[in-house]
Amino acid sequence: MNTINDVSQLYSGPSNATESSSNNTSNLFSTQSIMGKDDFLFLLVSQLKNQDPFEPMKDTEFVSQLAQFSSLEQLQNLNDNVSSNSQLDYLLTQTISNSLATQLIGKEIKANGNSLELADDNTPKVSFKLDSPASEVTIKIYNSDGTLVRTMTENDTESGVHTVDWDGKDDNGTTLGNGQYTYSVSAKDTSGESISVAPLEVGLVEGVSYSNGIAYLMVNGQKINFGDVIEISEG
Repeated sequence: MNTINDVSQLYSGPSNATESSSNNTSNLFSTQSIMGKDDFLFLLVSQLKNQDPFEPMKDTEFVSQLAQFSSLEQLQNLNDNVSSNSQLDYLLTQTISNSLATQLIGKEIKANGNSLELADDNTPKVSFKLDSPASEVTIKIYNSDGTLVRTMTENDTESGVHTVDWDGKDDNGTTLGNGQYTYSVSAKDTSGESISVAPLEVGLVEGVSYSNGIAYLMVNGQKINFGDVIEISEG
């Protein structure tokens, strides 16, 4: 009589199975490549049905296989629970975020980001936060290709959050085309040493846009991910 000593051997099936059982087993594994707890139980029962009555399976072998089945069942149930909980957590987070987003309309927010939207009906605003006073702040604006199009300089700037309007022109005074732009900010103190500065997106929330179930805040013509918001204040 053949016995099954580990889970991997279950794919070969019992060698003394009847023709019907062999066909069933063949059909079972021809349709899937990963064995679950139901497949394990099917093979275990098939083995018991087709064992040699004059040489039955030993108790220790049977107990060992039952223990393997129990372990497989627990692992599969654990995986199902983890997957289900993760999906529920995601849906709950999305629902809460989407609900809160609508309550921010009309409020001023500060968010991490360095994007600019140049359009006919808006004036792009470059915002940044200084950790300490700066003797000179340099703002560089890039087009969608990453090409530097404009450099602006601010002098004697106090620490805190600051916003500078961009007129949508390049360094030659030529009005640039509408579209997406990005910017970088650097700062130096009176000794010429670099100091910490972070780009921000600051403005009033004008509305909420939804894409693939995710809420985006509309600020200065820009879409801002709700998760990037770091501060909210009354408008």
